[in-house]
Amino acid sequence: RRRRMGTGARSEGLPGWDALAVFSVTLAHCLALQVLKDAQSLPSLGAATAWRWAPTALLALSVARVHAAPRSTDALVALAMNGIIVLACNGSQSNHVLLELAMCAAVLLCAPSVTSGRPASSTEDPSRARRAFSRRLTISTRAALCVLYATTGFAKLNDDWHDPNVSCCVQMLVGALSGMGLDANHVRVVAPERLRALIPYAATAFELGFPVLCVASTCRILGGRGFAWDGGAPGTHRALTAVGASFHALIALPPPPMSVYPFSMIMAPMYVAGMVPHETGVAASAFAARWKSGGASFRAGVWAIVAVAVAFAVKQHEAHSYFEYPPYFAWELGALWVCCAFGALTYAALTGTSTSREGNEEEVEEREAGLSRRVRAKVFAPAAFIFLASASTYAGIRTYPSFAMFSNLRVEGGVSNHWVFRSKPHHPTEQSPFDPIAAGRDTTYGRGVLVTSTNLPSLRLAQVNLAPLLPSATIDALTAAGCRREFHVTPPTWPYPATEPAFVPYAIPPIEVRRRVAAALRKGTGLDFFLEYRWVRGGGVEDGPARRLVVRDGKVVVGAESGL
Repeated sequence: RRRRMGTGARSEGLPGWDALAVFSVTLAHCLALQVLKDAQSLPSLGAATAWRWAPTALLALSVARVHAAPRSTDALVALAMNGIIVLACNGSQSNHVLLELAMCAAVLLCAPSVTSGRPASSTEDPSRARRAFSRRLTISTRAALCVLYATTGFAKLNDDWHDPNVSCCVQMLVGALSGMGLDANHVRVVAPERLRALIPYAATAFELGFPVLCVASTCRILGGRGFAWDGGAPGTHRALTAVGASFHALIALPPPPMSVYPFSMIMAPMYVAGMVPHETGVAASAFAARWKSGGASFRAGVWAIVAVAVAFAVKQHEAHSYFEYPPYFAWELGALWVCCAFGALTYAALTGTSTSREGNEEEVEEREAGLSRRVRAKVFAPAAFIFLASASTYAGIRTYPSFAMFSNLRVEGGVSNHWVFRSKPHHPTEQSPFDPIAAGRDTTYGRGVLVTSTNLPSLRLAQVNLAPLLPSATIDALTAAGCRREFHVTPPTWPYPATEPAFVPYAIPPIEVRRRVAAALRKGTGLDFFLEYRWVRGGGVEDGPARRLVVRDGKVVVGAESGL
């Protein structure tokens, strides 16, 4: 007699370790990083922000619940719901936070009771509901991966990304080799000049080729077999997973503050659900069976390996005083997690079978059934969110947050180094013959703002060079490789001292200046600051003295007509 139960059942009547279980655990680990950050940062904010502890505590309980019941659909949905609340209240606007928001939203939008628009029935077959959930989540995360790689790859089609002296790609490669313990001389041997010149093109080719190959195999082109949500993934997907795993492990290895290990961490559950769900589920089930049958000696050996690896990471953390931003203070453990997670993912992908089981009549019907228009809109919503966040850069709306970070893309002032959206520099009083970035907008959006001097912290520290904060060995390796000692970011806030002794002028979209000035004016009376700037258009700076915006006691006294 088959037992009926709700989708929140833990294991009875449900499949073993499937893709959703692996996805749940890896996503829980990513969100646990936010809990760790809150535990270290919230106490310093004072009693006025004590309410922000409540969502963090709920998220910590959800993380624990997922580990206690990884096969519980309800546990995953609760994790995603609490994750969105915490990220909205306490999270920064970094790229990995945007992806975490997108993945939590994908879980909620793909959950059966959400996509169907009705609560789960007590008589509904939990196995069938879970398979439908898994299939929708695979479609959603696969679409998100394709859009993410397409937009980031497109942003890298610029001159500076492919210049080894300034390319963030080359800096990441040199930083990763330095993070692995190689000194400057050995870095030059392992990454010679020719390799440093080719690696940016290889990264661009991978990111642009990923969506093409993935969509081709998904859409039954070139021998593809459609969405591999309950059967073996096409060989193309497994190969892309192996290459992508190496790529994301590499960018996690540079020492802070260059490492982007939080971004690499959130990519792991995306690959699990979106690329090789069957393979990861099979590998996890095999390990669980081995764990159960291996006896105490096998389990003791596994725990010993884990303990040694964690102890080594902790020892490395205590031996170095890296400056980590964002301040998670867990680079050694994070990099270890990324290498282990993507190593296991690569093993599962390359050793998995490419054959797909037919299943019974119900399962075949589920695989053949299409998605309604309403369900498709919800399933593809996270991918649309990623696309809009990426397109904001080209629209001149916002440069942070943007998935064009670390792509060397420049768009300020109506001139760009992009190979497609390119316009040649000209005098700012002339009209550009071809200016697609500024086309269709008023002259304000066709301009950039060159900030030459200011004492407003949100503008003075709107652009931060992280290179001086790198370990000395990494700086030496970058210098030996001919890389400039520049690694700029635009943080949401920068509560630390300036990294350079003198203020370095920089260009920024006008809307970013307005956002920061408006935020300062909202604080009311008692605030004094000034801003000296020049308009930039077509890559040229206007002549004459610098313009000024002066605020005294919270009121604009000079420059009210500037529009800033």
